[in-house]
Amino acid sequence: MSNPRFERNLGFVSTDEQEELFNSRVSIAGAGGDGGMLAVQLARMGVGSMRLADPDPFEIENINRQATCTDGTIGTNKAEAVAEYITSINPEIDVEVYDKGVTEDNVSKFVEGQDLLIDETEYTMQHLAVLLAREARARGIPNMTALNIAFGALVTTYGKSSPALEKRLGFKEETPIDEIKNTEAELDRWLPYLPKYGDLEVLKKIATGEKSAPSIAPGVALAAGVGATQAFLNLVGSGNNRPKPVEAPKALLVDAMTGQMKEIKYTRVSHYKHLAIMALRSTIGANPKTSY
Repeated sequence: MSNPRFERNLGFVSTDEQEELFNSRVSIAGAGGDGGMLAVQLARMGVGSMRLADPDPFEIENINRQATCTDGTIGTNKAEAVAEYITSINPEIDVEVYDKGVTEDNVSKFVEGQDLLIDETEYTMQHLAVLLAREARARGIPNMTALNIAFGALVTTYGKSSPALEKRLGFKEETPIDEIKNTEAELDRWLPYLPKYGDLEVLKKIATGEKSAPSIAPGVALAAGVGATQAFLNLVGSGNNRPKPVEAPKALLVDAMTGQMKEIKYTRVSHYKHLAIMALRSTIGANPKTSY
């Protein structure tokens, strides 16, 4: 291994695996909370090439959790700020920034030639997730997503044998993008897990669109850590006695508040099962109250 920045990885990874990371090309759509932190994790692991897409600038409300958001970067495009930061970690990394985000016009170029796609777009803009999923599927590229939920994280990969993302969202594989764009995202299709300690009143505000989903630094950090580990498994393969990444319709759930770590299915049944537990605990006063 020629780069001393990553020598401390050895002992947990092999020289061959480190070399694979150096040669890996990863596209991350969304450079905010989970996406930005994931980019930093992968840069520190030694991934050699990244494409980062995000149309939004940092705002002051992002400081509580987003990897390169400081008073000094407020107003800066997220993808540009993350790119500058990871270049300071490894000046040899190849970074390409899409500061207009992922669009129908550039999605093909964004995914083409990559070894892994990581989709961190907003669930409310589900047409972007479908655009990305279709490009990845057509090219045989694994499509991974990492989602922070309270003090927990949910990570899954859409691989060659996974059902199409469209099916999970209630669409057909041939459903036109314009139709998907004009269909409101359903929370029960996006969230197979709800923490039992959650505040039911907060969930109601999110479901009705009154409030956007809250997010906290430990959950984002956990999503990035679990996500970077699953990304590693996607990039180096299942040789060297490595397990395969968790693939849809299953997802890997880790919650630091409850101590849970398990695989769950990405289904609406799972959503309502966890919702019922949260609702019961809220009704009997077993859950902490929050302000939102």
